[in-house]
Amino acid sequence: MDRKADMRSSMKELFAQMDEALFMDVVENVPFEMRDGVVDKEGWIKWKPLPSQITEQEVRELEETFHIELPSLLKSFIMSYHYVALQFDNESIPGVYWSDCTFVEFPRLPVGQGLKAFYDLIHQWSPLLSAGYIPFAIAEDDQGPVCLNAGSRHKDGDYPIVWFFHEDLRHLDENELRDRKN
Repeated sequence: MDRKADMRSSMKELFAQMDEALFMDVVENVPFEMRDGVVDKEGWIKWKPLPSQITEQEVRELEETFHIELPSLLKSFIMSYHYVALQFDNESIPGVYWSDCTFVEFPRLPVGQGLKAFYDLIHQWSPLLSAGYIPFAIAEDDQGPVCLNAGSRHKDGDYPIVWFFHEDLRHLDENELRDRKN
């Protein structure tokens, strides 16, 4: 099975195990094709993941726009499913301080919006690109960007992942954010 099909299978399993509450969002955020039920009295509706329509060409255009190279696993993830909201728990290592970030949120990827949210996230933190970091997610509750450390690429083409706490970046201006040593 190719990596894209493998990822789609893994994501399908993940969606099947997720708590139903994670499939709820305000109706304005849910494209018609992804709606799975009726709007409740607070304006929320259940959404369903759909197989992605994102193409390799669209991912390549994102890479070319920002002069980056995404690892194949992230590309496969992006091309696996459309979702309205998606978060993953941060992993912990027993006996080692891991971080105060308990989960990371991926940019929204609903049907009909292409990679807009990925573009928006990278634009928002674009000075970090010059320092060798590629933003691809956000730490819980907008606590800062989760990035691929492109300055330390592994032999297999993957990157280590780093999280920048927004409070640590707040005092840096745009030029200081571009400097890796900062």
